[in-house]
Amino acid sequence: MAKTESGTELNIKQGEPTRVQPAEETDNGPYFLSNLDQNIAVPVRTVYCFKSASRGNEDAAQVIKDSLSKILVPYYPMAGTLSISSEGKLIVRNPGEGALFVEAEANSDIDEIGDLTKPDPHTLGKLVYNVPGARNILEMPLMTVQVCYTLPL
Repeated sequence: MAKTESGTELNIKQGEPTRVQPAEETDNGPYFLSNLDQNIAVPVRTVYCFKSASRGNEDAAQVIKDSLSKILVPYYPMAGTLSISSEGKLIVRNPGEGALFVEAEANSDIDEIGDLTKPDPHTLGKLVYNVPGARNILEMPLMTVQVCYTLPL
């Protein structure tokens, strides 16, 4: 059970995932990975926390969606998925689906989660969206973004 520093359970209510497309047309052919990338294809989960004393986060999801759409132009492979080529190598396919985006709500403020320099993987894992039914990295989008708001008390 994921607990916050105050001892309450951290609950995350996730919305329906949507797709964010690149802001401009991009190459949709296969993207070939380096030999190094062939050996270390593992999911990497990161959590970024932002708190502003000067402005609210009412428009955070839209700002992040717009920014993601723009950054997917030069980094278009991130809007794709991994696949196996006919030669048995990992490649990125870009079927035009876009990056996965999820809005979520938490019952706790970021200050209540605890010391982020010593993260609890179970607690912070709730802040990362897991694709339901994905059994391996080939069944996940390369990029998934979850924006989490704190529910008003």
